Amino acid sequence: MEERPFVLSGGGIRGAAHLGVLRAFREAGIVPSAISGTSAGALVGALIADGRSTEEASEMVRQELKGSRLIRRPSLVSRRIANFLRRSLRHRTFEELPIPLHVSATDLENGGQRIFSTGELLPALMASCAIPLIFPPVKVNGIFHVDGGMSNNLPVEPFLKEKDRVIAVHVNPLPVFVPGKRSVMRTMDRIWHLNFREMVMRSAQGCHLFVEPPELSRFNMFELGKMEVIERIGHAWTRTLLEKGTAPKP
Repeated sequence: MEERPFVLSGGGIRGAAHLGVLRAFREAGIVPSAISGTSAGALVGALIADGRSTEEASEMVRQELKGSRLIRRPSLVSRRIANFLRRSLRHRTFEELPIPLHVSATDLENGGQRIFSTGELLPALMASCAIPLIFPPVKVNGIFHVDGGMSNNLPVEPFLKEKDRVIAVHVNPLPVFVPGKRSVMRTMDRIWHLNFREMVMRSAQGCHLFVEPPELSRFNMFELGKMEVIERIGHAWTRTLLEKGTAPKP
């Protein structure tokens, strides 16, 4: 197996596409040497770095999502994510993981990106996916943090010295703008995209491969019931790129 560093973006439930992407790369003989991720990408990255296969991780997440309702009770959902991680992770610290993991969050007090790769896993993971106004901020090392996508949704920084080997996976393709009546969630989702896309593309520049399944633009980050189809899209898109030898460079 060839080993490469992987960077996994945030994107809510679209992060399920990471599981399909990673499975397609493994089928092609490429596995992570290390993972950097934020938000949903950090959660997926933690399961894989913990030694789970993509199939195991997928089944665990599917079982956990049954009956979930995200927006109505955000504090309860945050607690449920924490309980899921406590049950699912076989290792409790970064240092114990079989695959090195870097988790990105945003410093809510001082501003800027913070990348965690030592110490306890759970606080860093919860901070990384603490979407502002939906989930409460999380204190790590005495400082409150929120979703890492706020500062950089493609945290390539841990791999700058080997950036030309990095496989960057971004699950937030910019949707085609359709004027007229739009839901609050889709409007919020598009604003999120526009605010952070320029930084994402700067981060992707110089990476070995940039994987961004365009079909994911059909989904917003809160469509929990679409996990399986989103995962399949990530797998199918990546297989097509690899089979054609046309995986794009950013």
